[in-house]
Amino acid sequence: MVSALLLLAACNNDRGGRCGNTGSVIVPPDTVIGPEPGGTKDPDGGTPVNLTISGNVSYDRLLVTAAGLDTANPVNEVAQNVLVEAVAWYDLNTVFASTATDAAGDYTLNFSTITDYFIRARAQTGTAPDVDRVYHSQTSPPIVHALPSPLLNRAAGSQTVNLHATPDLPSDRAGAFAALDTVRRLRAAAAGSFASLGPLDLFWAPGNIGTRILKNGSGQTITMTTVTGLDGPMGNPSIYLIGGSSADPLNSDHDEFDETVIAHEWASFLQLTQSRDNNFGGEHFGEELLPTAAYSEGVVTAIGLALLGTSLYRDTLGYIGGTNSVQFEFDMESGVIPGTGVGYGNEFEITRATWDLFDGGAGSPADGDGDPSNIALADFLTSFAALKTRSAPYEVAWMASLLQQLIDDTFLSQTDANTIMTAQGAQFPPPGGADPFPPLLVVGAGATSGGLDAWSGTDPNPILGPQANAVFRLELASAQSVTITVTNTTAGYSALAHRLDLSVHDLERNIIGQDVGPSSNKTVTLSLAAGTYVIRVQHLPATQADSMPVTFTVQAQ
Repeated sequence: MVSALLLLAACNNDRGGRCGNTGSVIVPPDTVIGPEPGGTKDPDGGTPVNLTISGNVSYDRLLVTAAGLDTANPVNEVAQNVLVEAVAWYDLNTVFASTATDAAGDYTLNFSTITDYFIRARAQTGTAPDVDRVYHSQTSPPIVHALPSPLLNRAAGSQTVNLHATPDLPSDRAGAFAALDTVRRLRAAAAGSFASLGPLDLFWAPGNIGTRILKNGSGQTITMTTVTGLDGPMGNPSIYLIGGSSADPLNSDHDEFDETVIAHEWASFLQLTQSRDNNFGGEHFGEELLPTAAYSEGVVTAIGLALLGTSLYRDTLGYIGGTNSVQFEFDMESGVIPGTGVGYGNEFEITRATWDLFDGGAGSPADGDGDPSNIALADFLTSFAALKTRSAPYEVAWMASLLQQLIDDTFLSQTDANTIMTAQGAQFPPPGGADPFPPLLVVGAGATSGGLDAWSGTDPNPILGPQANAVFRLELASAQSVTITVTNTTAGYSALAHRLDLSVHDLERNIIGQDVGPSSNKTVTLSLAAGTYVIRVQHLPATQADSMPVTFTVQAQ
């Protein structure tokens, strides 16, 4: 499931233009976390003044409706459990006292000062290690969004200072607190199933669809689009959330108020940290995908929306003063399945099948279509997490391995699993009764031939799927050095039309080796520990017009 019908889980920055706007405008910290205009400061010094400052923190939420964002009727919501600080007027990082708001958004600060100050609420919630933060994606280094007061005079004594965030551009401070509250509620809904999920960072800025400011932990540029990854700029799992295009902020895609879009990404965080994810990224929307990719994208939509308590996924377009609409919606109980993929290869079929496993069960939304399974959501999440340690032949996570785990944990019968998958154009167990993906590439067994065409077929998929990728599995019983060679056998090779890239992944989605670029043949040599690895051969023509079918051989020695 996607924002703007598009999810980029990976992006090649050497291919110019494929990743959207990559502007690098740095936003000054004082415009984000400094005091609001207004107020004057007195000279510092004198006898310390003991102050008690109390108040309430709230924000405007724009509700998602069948027509899009309801920009005319913002709803005032309290900011629960957010960090509140008393800050010196002269230094944005000098904090006199801090606390957290309560469930009603109220706070109280006690401190002593010889200088004037301002009050600042931060888009941060939780206690270590389970802390959620919303960072501004165009500050360098990234800083946590804030809602500040004007400067306050200490001579005024103790007082009430209420803070309210609005969605007005260009700041849209409400967006940061709305996104934060969504992930806070998702974490709370899942808390009973996991002892700790650890920290999560969300990067977002209004009018920002791309930046070359942000770098991941490996120093690679992060292009802003709605996606989740483990290797964040601050060293934590991170969600990168688009905030509309600066070129047209009123009519472009904002996700800060789209709770179901955020829920999909938050459940990806859950999958990445608590379960197993063998999705290698790319564009997708209902076409036939590799079973691991369809599973990864489909299952998290169902989980995220179950934690929110709704079956209806909606992604809006537009903003206050612009033209609002719903650019995509899908109801997991009754929606028409988009695209051409079927069964295990269609993300929406997987979403529907996953939803049917637990709807009607304890802790889940009601069942509206009479499917045979009603697993308690907590039990489902137990099996979902158990996939992290699943061994052969289900060590690669896809829908069949999840169903088998649920059966092994006695939460599901094989008959009901087959009934649910039959409704989605598939069977359980799959043909052969074992994991058919990806095919095995045996070291020293000779070359395997293949063919790809990234732009062929109905609803072609330019990055991920049967037309664009060949994926193989490498099983090593002991540590050894392995050389993987891809030979492009296409007649009249042209890098624009026939380019192939080679990457090697472990089962945690990490790229452990790659050879990319215009050369016709690719080779990587790696010293690998015993275990399972995935080899991906990707067809990357420069444009749709340049694309031509390509043939190749791949060999492990």
